[in-house]
Amino acid sequence: MMVFHLGHIDSMAVGTSIYLTWITGAIVISIALMPFFKPDYAKIRISGFVDMFRRYWAHMIVVFSVYLWKDILDQLDRILMANTQLDMTPYVYAIEGDIVLWIQESLSNSILSIGLTHFYVMGFMAVTFSSFVYPIFFDDRYMADRVSLSMFWVYILAIPFYLFFNVRVTGNYIPEMETIAYDLTPEIHNWFIQIDPFTNGMPSLHIGLPFAIWLTMERWDSDERWLRYRRLLLLFITVTGFTILYLGIHWVSDIIGGIIVAVIAVEITSRTHKPIWQFADERLFSRRLARAIDNPKKWFSDSWILVKSVFQPLQKPSSSQTKAFIAVLLILTSSVLLWDATHQDFPIEGVNPTKSAGSEGWVVGVEEIDDDIKIKLWNVSTQNEKLVSGMNWFDPPSIELSNNSLVLFDESNLEFFNLDNISSDVIEPMFSIQEEINIQQVSIGQNTNGNPFLVLVKGKEIEVIDVFTSKILISNEINNLTTIEASDSSIASAFNTENGPIINVTTLFNPSLEINIIIETFSNDLIDEYLEELFQVPVDYNNSTILDIEMDGNFLVALVDVGPLNRLILIDLLSGKQEMISNPLWPAESPSIDGNYIAFLQRPIAGTSDNFDPLEYNQEVFLWDILSNNEWVQITHDDFNQYNPYVLSDGITWITIDEDGNSKLVIYSLEKTFEEYSSVVLQSAVVMLIPLLLVWSHQSAIEKRSKY
Repeated sequence: MMVFHLGHIDSMAVGTSIYLTWITGAIVISIALMPFFKPDYAKIRISGFVDMFRRYWAHMIVVFSVYLWKDILDQLDRILMANTQLDMTPYVYAIEGDIVLWIQESLSNSILSIGLTHFYVMGFMAVTFSSFVYPIFFDDRYMADRVSLSMFWVYILAIPFYLFFNVRVTGNYIPEMETIAYDLTPEIHNWFIQIDPFTNGMPSLHIGLPFAIWLTMERWDSDERWLRYRRLLLLFITVTGFTILYLGIHWVSDIIGGIIVAVIAVEITSRTHKPIWQFADERLFSRRLARAIDNPKKWFSDSWILVKSVFQPLQKPSSSQTKAFIAVLLILTSSVLLWDATHQDFPIEGVNPTKSAGSEGWVVGVEEIDDDIKIKLWNVSTQNEKLVSGMNWFDPPSIELSNNSLVLFDESNLEFFNLDNISSDVIEPMFSIQEEINIQQVSIGQNTNGNPFLVLVKGKEIEVIDVFTSKILISNEINNLTTIEASDSSIASAFNTENGPIINVTTLFNPSLEINIIIETFSNDLIDEYLEELFQVPVDYNNSTILDIEMDGNFLVALVDVGPLNRLILIDLLSGKQEMISNPLWPAESPSIDGNYIAFLQRPIAGTSDNFDPLEYNQEVFLWDILSNNEWVQITHDDFNQYNPYVLSDGITWITIDEDGNSKLVIYSLEKTFEEYSSVVLQSAVVMLIPLLLVWSHQSAIEKRSKY
């Protein structure tokens, strides 16, 4: 059977139980309704399902070809949005205001929410499935030719909008608006978030596709054999229009865009269905194959004549050929820009680390080469590489990098490096500790004079050491400490208590300044029950643990283990406001903060299984912009794991390890979207367009004059 699934929910990759339920329901409904909408002449036979594959396989290729591009285009859309922030939603919101919010708040009730969520997915599947299958099952080739092409052209016309005119769903943008459909249950939320970038609002294919089908049948159903089905489509379009507004998915403008795209698609179909099906008609393929086998020489001769006839007009080009050349030029130029905008990350050549760290303009990588450990320092702006000297490490050391200060350490040894004004290709440590016992954690801060100090956790003791004097400034015993972090002159310490984890923030050189923060629970009964069923571990907020802290300026990020998984909490130290910035259903790891950006890892988990293992899902890099107050953006979409993301002054770095265990250190730019050569491409395209447009306008004028 064929399954149609376009628009906001265009993927068949995520095999959750709810998705299978929707597919099964859509197919059953479509087949059950066949007797009500079949043409009067038609009969329903089991053999008809076999015949439609035999008779209309080319039509199926045309329609299903969109699925070959869909996942790729969705990935491009996510990457393009992450790299360029092409967000048109503020302009749409400026026009519409809170129209959709009023609709949702005025009519909100649980029965309507549940019913319309299932209608939104399963109803759309059933209508698109039926609209294509009914004409080919009942052997209405005249209508099948046109319906299949209209569906194809709607999708083609929507692609530029989805790539370059990103409009967010209303529930993720308008304050107080809810994404009812996406958040109905944790399983539905997980399914949607896997297959929907949530930025493909304009145009709405939930409107555009059925409207194009209705308009196609309205235009070419001369004997009204599809009259009852056309009426069903009108009813479906009306209900769908209300549904997508109520559920917090689409704007009113998206509906208008869907209608316009549908009208254009049907017009293109009227101009293209004859030449396309003259060539692609399934019945002609068998004849051509028979002729080729019977007389190969004549077949090659006829084919060559056909090829020459295609290029014949180029010997004396008309305005049509010039127009085509202009279109090709624009497409090629756009492709180059699209490539630039979706390739913001690049590997550091010759660096294959097992550990890494980054801060401001520096990246450090630890490599194991033939049982020898080498540590390299890489300047992001100058792209110069330096070798880090010092002791011979037997195992890869841990790395701490901050404020132009580098620390390498293991349980027994520590080396400090100052990265200010280094000119040599090999840098030496300026401070070291050896034969210390049980160094568990190190963090780097700065005093009020800008001089670095180290905070060491050793067993149940915290030491603060002045780097330049090697003096111990503070040495305290502590209990129930889980992690520490220094930033400038402040130190944040996380502790377990009976009422849950707390964070103490104090200023080292002004002890009177002290903040105690109790981590909020962010509980949700539906999500908590789902997680317990999925991981077989209960969510326990009182016994949760803060595993990691990252701090910069007035913001602090805490990685909290709540039992089944870790969550990332962003805390504003001035206002005390807390918000969960990771997906509550996905395990989060390795946060890093610098300025307005937070980078972290998440494992996008698709759904439950009998042998569920979260480690089967890859770690992907995500980015949160504090100032934009938007949701996180997924940076990587790879088939392998990422490790150690760090925010730099104008980028992100992380380690990628492929399926063969090969690692590479990657830099992702947050600053420059387009490379320099893109300017050359644009300049060349602009210069070439001038004579092409002049030639085209001249040709058009001459051709039109000759008609009178």
